[in-house]
Amino acid sequence: MSPMVEARELRILFPTQDGRATVKAVDGVNLQVMAGETFGVIGESGSGKTTLGRALVSLIKPSAGQVLHGGVDLAKVSSAELRLRRREHQIVFQDPNASLNPRLSILDSVIEPLQIAGSGSAESRQAAALAALSRVGLAREYASRFPHQLSGGQKQRVNIARVLTLRPKLIVCDEVVAALDVSIRGDILNLFADLQRELGLTYVFITHDLSVVSHISDRIAVMYLGRLLELGPTDQLSDRPLHPYTQALLSAEPVPLPAALRTARRIVLEGEIPSPVDPPSGCRFRTRCPHAKPRCSDEQPAWRELRPAHWVACHFATPDGPPASNTAQTQPAQPRTSLEMT
Repeated sequence: MSPMVEARELRILFPTQDGRATVKAVDGVNLQVMAGETFGVIGESGSGKTTLGRALVSLIKPSAGQVLHGGVDLAKVSSAELRLRRREHQIVFQDPNASLNPRLSILDSVIEPLQIAGSGSAESRQAAALAALSRVGLAREYASRFPHQLSGGQKQRVNIARVLTLRPKLIVCDEVVAALDVSIRGDILNLFADLQRELGLTYVFITHDLSVVSHISDRIAVMYLGRLLELGPTDQLSDRPLHPYTQALLSAEPVPLPAALRTARRIVLEGEIPSPVDPPSGCRFRTRCPHAKPRCSDEQPAWRELRPAHWVACHFATPDGPPASNTAQTQPAQPRTSLEMT
């Protein structure tokens, strides 16, 4: 089966304001997203995951490498063909309020993508917009309202309805529940799951919330300073991580137990994430890794498949996990809670 979307040695570079340096936002990423799956991307702020998501939906042109949709490199097609093909891959942004024009009614906002695409008549566009609002759980009465009259969760439902009008195959969800109350997040995630079953959608779900990505994803990619450090099935990556960075993220997850009853040891990473303008040589994580050795600064780790469909970029990782001094840590069996990594 060919992938729905594929990145090959993808690099996204941005010049600094003074033009004297280059920000390496995404630096050599390889991944495949298969049809019908939910592919999670997780990492700290500044890791490049949002830039990656924008590149996957053709909002940013690759500086090098390729993004293939159904085997087609959209950077090499004509403008007319790009306009047609990009309807099949859409994005829902983090801030539901900033995504809506405050001067447009909800109905006009949902109709707008169809108008830009030149799809159908005015009557058919309105019918499609109302059907999309109904599909995301918003009654017809909301159509005449304006964004300031809706809650955060309702606004995000409107943004989801907008992308549905174009009948996409792939939706990139960029921190779509981060700005919502915890009580609303479950409803939105359930909505995404229902839409996936009903419409056969494929998701790339970008988040910093471990509990969210572990709950909804089929596979998870861990990103750090523009590169992937680990990629594997959700159950394997959550329960038996291969990379020290992934293990540190999992150890930082809050556990709803008194301190005396917690069995896991917290792995504390020293220092801040380095600058993407001048990333470390060799392994990007070596400046914060408690197991770094001279080889880590001299040589970039190979992208290795240590378990079936479970890949890692670490010199010393084995199929049993990260370097030996970390393997004594045990993960608690208690339910996980939300974590925002800083």
